[in-house]
Amino acid sequence: MLRHWVRVATISLLALYPAVALGVESPPTPRDPLALYGHEIRFDVERNGTQVGQHVVTFTRTAEGVRADSRADINVELLWVSAYRFRYQSRELYRDGELQFIEASTNRNGKYTRVQAVRDAAGLEVSSPEGNYEAPPVPPTSYWNAAILNGGPLLNTLNGEVSEVKVVYRGIETVATRNGSLRAHHYLYSGDIDGEIWFDGDGRWVKLRFPAKDGSTIDYICRRCQAATSLTEAE
Repeated sequence: MLRHWVRVATISLLALYPAVALGVESPPTPRDPLALYGHEIRFDVERNGTQVGQHVVTFTRTAEGVRADSRADINVELLWVSAYRFRYQSRELYRDGELQFIEASTNRNGKYTRVQAVRDAAGLEVSSPEGNYEAPPVPPTSYWNAAILNGGPLLNTLNGEVSEVKVVYRGIETVATRNGSLRAHHYLYSGDIDGEIWFDGDGRWVKLRFPAKDGSTIDYICRRCQAATSLTEAE
């Protein structure tokens, strides 16, 4: 079943629909993350307005390409008892802007999953909790990478599946950060993954929001994302 689904996703990739189905703004072109962000970006994670964790991504230039290391730690407490614990770590390697390797591990309340993908001649050789399969050369669900705004199939780093996502542009808005406000482009994404994401005019990720399974709202608030220059209304 999974192999059949991936074949369908491959066909979808060949007929990629535009990310901005209802808007006028094209997605920013992905750029060198070190030039965009520096060596680190950091977000506070809030649940219904209360801080419950952090998400940090560090970038390193190596002989093999640019490496991105991500880690997220979320702990929700009710009556001083941990009710939900989420830990995530991943390592990605890019060469000339193309994904070469990714390994991601997730611990959700003691349940562990591991996903790995290696680039080969056909696309990506994926190892997932449901087994190994060949996937098209799609971007992973890494929010810092503006390539996800193209929509279409994405490699879900939490479960190892290829997720189909549609992205719609919603305009320019003011976004609050830990260091003041800035103007950013707002996108909605839906399909196998639902949420909202904001990027500045240079393609920097500056905010994220998505619904949790318990009905609460999760917000990523930028503490350090190198988006020092606000956008103007003209952009």
